[in-house]
Amino acid sequence: MGINRTIAPPIREIESFNIVKATKHNLSNGIPFYHLSDHNGDLVKIEWMFSAGNWYQPSPLVAFTVNNMLVEGSQKYTSLQIAELIEYYGAYLSYNIDRDHALVTLVCMHKYLSEVLEIVEDIIKNATFPENEIETFKNKHKQQFLIEQSMVKNIARAVHARMLFGNDHPYGYMIVENDFDRLNRDALIKFYQERYQSKHCKIVASGKVDDSVIKTIEKYFGGSTWNNSKQEFSGLFEIKTENERQIYIKKPGAVQSAVRIGKVLFNKLHQDYTGMSIVGCILGGYMGSRLMKKIREEKGYTYGINSIVVTFKNAGCLIIASELGAQVTLPAIDDIYTEIEKLRNEPIAQEELNRVKNYMLGDVLRMFDGSFAQAESLISLLEYDLDYDYFTKIISTIKNITTNDIQALAQKYLDPASFSQVVVGDY
Repeated sequence: MGINRTIAPPIREIESFNIVKATKHNLSNGIPFYHLSDHNGDLVKIEWMFSAGNWYQPSPLVAFTVNNMLVEGSQKYTSLQIAELIEYYGAYLSYNIDRDHALVTLVCMHKYLSEVLEIVEDIIKNATFPENEIETFKNKHKQQFLIEQSMVKNIARAVHARMLFGNDHPYGYMIVENDFDRLNRDALIKFYQERYQSKHCKIVASGKVDDSVIKTIEKYFGGSTWNNSKQEFSGLFEIKTENERQIYIKKPGAVQSAVRIGKVLFNKLHQDYTGMSIVGCILGGYMGSRLMKKIREEKGYTYGINSIVVTFKNAGCLIIASELGAQVTLPAIDDIYTEIEKLRNEPIAQEELNRVKNYMLGDVLRMFDGSFAQAESLISLLEYDLDYDYFTKIISTIKNITTNDIQALAQKYLDPASFSQVVVGDY
């Protein structure tokens, strides 16, 4: 008997979860070390997380530059030697910086871990930041920045962050071209010595993690403490949302206009975070969301639109973002606010809420699909000093939230008068 494709398959509620927890112990020098084992493959993934994001930097771009230049030279190896050796062993090194943390990520074959970790140890502990490499880095990334800043979506993102947090705040500072010219080796080395040290480090290993992997990590990153700067960071930053709540930046000839609407909110430590994440999902968090249906499917104004509660360690925000056809930008913005008001004034249908619940529960399931995903989920906890009970609470909130709860949250936090809005394009 064939499948009747005119009938949608039934939606089955996700009932059970297997939250896989990492094993934790401290290395001999006190570094917290977490590992998740999966012996189905031959890869090992190791992530070093440092409290070294933008929040801690003394001036713009320092955190980004230090994180990305670790690989540009160490006491034992030149940048060319590092690149050749990593490639020789079939390994992969990547670097990521965000508002609060810096990550160094290694993926390599289990059998070559000792050889590769010897190189990575020198990169992390003994980076040298050669002057010629700094100049090359500055010139390359300045040109990349200038190219990116010609795009409406990047202008909108930067201006909106400044509007929300203020230009003196690490989450809101708007980078300018001269910031690249002001980078200097002394500032980079000082930041590196203060933030890339054992007391600011956590290590997460996943994949084929056995006793030999644990011993190898202990060999290269345990033992004595390293980079023991006694400088303590005591920075406190005040959020100063700009008084001007609507900014329009004209870009003649732009085919699309970038729109960002949002407000300062809270991070995942707040009791309403998960509830507001559900509200954001209903509004514009998945393909079946209200904004996608209205702005994309019904009106054809955009390829995509989304809303999300963004969380940082020291704050958070709600963001609605899209790139819209230039000639329909203003009508689309009106439709966005119409959908917000509907969410505030009309209770959501139980069927729609159930669909969103199942979608979000499926997202939680994917967070534990394999050891690499489990490691990412763990890092999202470590950034906030949370434990695995946090996921249990998320699941409980998603399952138990009611239509009345959704409307109450929307009325409490989605007042259009509290939003900041930026439009960049030929609207």
